[in-house]
Amino acid sequence: MGEEEKDILYPLFELLSIPSVTQDRANVRFASDWLLAYLSQSADHVKRIETNSNPIILAEWQSSHSDQSPTVLLYGHYDVQPPGDLSLWSSDPFKPEIRDGRLFARGAGDNKGQFYAHLRAIEHLVEHESLEWNVKLLLDGDEEQGSPFLEDALEQNLEFFQEIDLIIVSDGPAHVSWRPSLVFGARGILTFQLKVKLAKKDVHSGNFGGIQPNAAWALLDLIETLREPFTERCLIKGFYENVIDPDLEATKAALDLPLDEDNLKEQLGISFFGGESSYPLPFRVMFRPTMNLRGISSGGVKTEARTIIPAEAIAELDCRLVPYQDPEIIATKIRDHFQNLREDPRYARLLDHTSLSFGASFKPLYTPVSSPWTGFIEQALKTGFGQEPVRVPLLGGSLPVAVLNEKTKAPLFILPYAQPDQSNHAPNENILLSWLYQGIETSKALFSILPSNIPE
Repeated sequence: MGEEEKDILYPLFELLSIPSVTQDRANVRFASDWLLAYLSQSADHVKRIETNSNPIILAEWQSSHSDQSPTVLLYGHYDVQPPGDLSLWSSDPFKPEIRDGRLFARGAGDNKGQFYAHLRAIEHLVEHESLEWNVKLLLDGDEEQGSPFLEDALEQNLEFFQEIDLIIVSDGPAHVSWRPSLVFGARGILTFQLKVKLAKKDVHSGNFGGIQPNAAWALLDLIETLREPFTERCLIKGFYENVIDPDLEATKAALDLPLDEDNLKEQLGISFFGGESSYPLPFRVMFRPTMNLRGISSGGVKTEARTIIPAEAIAELDCRLVPYQDPEIIATKIRDHFQNLREDPRYARLLDHTSLSFGASFKPLYTPVSSPWTGFIEQALKTGFGQEPVRVPLLGGSLPVAVLNEKTKAPLFILPYAQPDQSNHAPNENILLSWLYQGIETSKALFSILPSNIPE
């Protein structure tokens, strides 16, 4: 590693070495201390906002060149997922290591490495007096648990979020084509749990078979009312009522994305695709909402298998939501669905012993592909990465940042600076150094050029 590379990477190594797992309040605070000190070296203003959980960091750099400079808000998060099973890591997740041109560490791609690319670019432009934009930065300490206090922080600091022209989020992986990617939004999410408890305890399936009701079967009876068999279409009344077809620009962008179906099947280890078969694959993962059964627990299997009748069964589900669907409205429709099932006494007696609870929820977000900012940002990506970016209308996953768009009324774009195989949330998370450096160059290109006109 040369001296210049050491200079670029050393601060990132320090930050990645802090195990700022969301639930580890002490280490998340230590990471916020580190960020306050680091940002203070170049930023005009730095502030830590206390919340009922982990702190939020704000920073600001003022352009000295033009009163007409646009203002961009950058969002990132410095909390990370737990490392999980350490035996699956090739190196300590909190001791950054470079192997084969990749930087391995928890948070390398999600999200410390990506927002660090913006910081290095800004520092370079400030040093060379070529920062043409006003830049504001928000670093979240609770993203991995849904950013429950982000909206409160915005409400308490509204002045900071005034007159924002553009929002950029660098998070998530680039498109599977390995091309630089300009993403225009993300699906929302709503999670919920169904728990059925029909008896005091598990009992012998022979001695009490035919007498004690089976909680696992009861749960499956309830779950199957949520989805049409094989088509995967949700059966909740009104679930699709705010779902609209994408406009022409978004449709063209989705259908133009490079996609090799055979390679995708091989990558996933599947023989057929799920979802609504009447829609093209890109539509299924972008423009269509889903009802997903993400986990179910009852009784025991494999080495835990017993000949018992389960007394209790639990299912975890999530809905991915598309633009114009609202998680709160969908939650109400789910409640109404189970309430309406009570008209059938067979379901009513099951629901008397069933609890329904809701977890994380994010609204979907979307900026039209036809936005006047699109071409300007694409040019910066082309400068940084040396090739034309792909347009991705929507991420299939979800981000808790729709509130930024709502409060500022500014268009929001996602510019992933991590490659498709970054393994975020998984063992051996990493970021290709070439992608990190190209991300830095993209941010330099973006923040050192004034648009001819600030798009409305």
